[in-house]
Parts: sequence; C-alpha cells; structure tokens
Amino acid sequence: MMCLRRVLIIGAGLSGCTAASKLADNGIEVLLVEKADEIGGRVRQYGCKAVTDKCENCGVCLACGLWDKILRNQNIRVFTSSEVKNVTGVPGDFSAAIKIANTVKYFDKIEAVVVSNGFESKTNGLSAHLHVEGDAGLITGSELEKMLLSRTRSKLFERAPKKVAFIQCFGSRDEKESGLYCSRVCCSYSTRAAKVLRSYYPECEIAFFYMELQSVKSGNYFAELREQEIEFIKCRPLKITGGKPATVEYDDPVEGISVRDFDLVILSEGIHAGADNEQLSQSCGLEQNEHGFLRTIGSSPGVYVCGCARTPLKVEEAYADSVAVAGEILASNPKVGGTCHE
Repeated sequence: MMCLRRVLIIGAGLSGCTAASKLADNGIEVLLVEKADEIGGRVRQYGCKAVTDKCENCGVCLACGLWDKILRNQNIRVFTSSEVKNVTGVPGDFSAAIKIANTVKYFDKIEAVVVSNGFESKTNGLSAHLHVEGDAGLITGSELEKMLLSRTRSKLFERAPKKVAFIQCFGSRDEKESGLYCSRVCCSYSTRAAKVLRSYYPECEIAFFYMELQSVKSGNYFAELREQEIEFIKCRPLKITGGKPATVEYDDPVEGISVRDFDLVILSEGIHAGADNEQLSQSCGLEQNEHGFLRTIGSSPGVYVCGCARTPLKVEEAYADSVAVAGEILASNPKVGGTCHE
C-alpha cells in the first residue's frame, strides 16, 4: 500500500493547526511539533469580542473546534513538549531530528516543512519613550484577552472600574524593543475589547492614548467608538505609575503636560519575532528580516513560513495565510511518505 505524503509543521498555534487540518483532510500525514505542553498557542487564550449577541469579527471563532479536530485526526501526529533540533535534505526528501521528552527521534521522507512558531508579545519593560514604574493597576493586552475568555454574562472584572486607559503601541515603534514597525493588531483587538468593556460598564470613562489609528473594518469605525464616548488622545504617554489609582503622565496636544488617574491601565502589546527564530533560521535554512521575522531564502522550495512567524498578522490574516500555504503544498507534486526510526 502506498504511504501518505508527509509534511512537518513546526508550531501548533492557529496557523500551524489550520495548515495541519487542511493537509490532513487531503490525505497527507502531518508531523505537528509544539514546544508547549498543549496545542493552540496564543489564540487559545483569546476571548470573543462579541458585544451581547453581535459579532465583532475579531476572528477568534476561526479556531472554534480546531484543537479537538487536530487531536482526533488520524493523519496528524501531535508532539507536544517537543522541539525540532535540525532539518536536513532536499525538498521531497527532508529528514528531521525531533526531541521528544528526553529522546531524539528521526523522521525521513518529509516532503515539505512549514514553520509556524508564532510570535512573542511580552516586552522587557524598557522603552525609549515611556517609563513604567510599578505594576499595580496595570495589565497587558494578553492578560485582558484571558479575562475576555473567562468572562460571564454579568461580570468582566472582579471590580467595576470607573476609569480605564488603553496605551497603544506598547513595545512597538520603539528602538529599545527592537520594534520600529506597526504591529497592526493592537488597534483591532483593543478597540473591540473597549466595546465589550463599555457594554459591561456603561458609566466607565475609557481613554485611548495612541500614535496612529489603523484600519479595523470598513466604514467610520472610530466615529462609532467616539459616539460611545470613548476618548482618543493622540500622544504617547511619558510615564505610567502603577498604584491605586494608577497615573498616566502625558503631553496633551492642547493642555501640555498632564497627569490623569485611572483604575486600570491596559498596555496594548504588539507582535515581536519569535524567541526561536534564530535557531529555526539555522536549522531550516531560512533567514531573518531586519525585525527578526522569518523568511525563505530565494525560492526555498519545500520550506514554508506562515502566520506571525513571518510578519505581524491579525487572526483572520494568519488563518488565511496558513490556508494558502497548505494549498501550495497540496498543489505541489505528490511524494511518497516515509518511515520513522529512533
């Protein structure tokens, strides 16, 4: 009996799992390798941004049922708490050394390799423009996502806040954070989250400190937010001091240097290159761009990069990117799958 075509996918977040699902559904054997102890990556911790029963098109529902589908698919071999140590060979006949627990196993006859190891969002606390002191009353966008995921119909936060500030571009467009670019996702997730917050706490004062506002959807989206009395202040804060309340010092374009108190300050993180990108670039024959994201060298047949491993992408964009990569592999010349030996 002819064996299945075989593809190695490094990273089992939304992009990796989406590509794996599309390939496996078309009869390809997938080796899905994830460093964490479960699949799903960051999207697994994202909460729906629907307000009441109205969908806000945040993209989180694209992952609905995906993790269970991956684990049930007999064409997908999932290796969690595992790491690809090296990839050798040529397109259609790659070999990979995968560290699984304390054992390195070798897989051959791999037709293609997909690198989808995602991104980092945590900043190191340094900034060329913003000084942060203390952490009381401060949360990150990632922490807010977890709260959105676990919210009930009647409660989002333990205590209802009276004043909330969103700090945009936190860690982005910052030389010390190696992020002199727009991550493109912050405006999308934070403004949708603000609408959720408004639905829970109609009397809460909500302010955004921003540099530029990126397009979220068609139409005058930000006018809709202003109609909900969400305030937009075009400046980057100078200093944030944690406390009860937390304070934000900023250079107001009209009033000059100002200080305001907030019950909660949300630091909207951007997307940074994955911590493993340097190692993966060496082991998979890739290169890094000026921001550390991965890309193929020349045409690099047989090796693909998808999702936020290659550039900052919104959830729906990362999903579409992985579907496109799976389509490229399916359209390539079929190869015979192979064997595994320890």
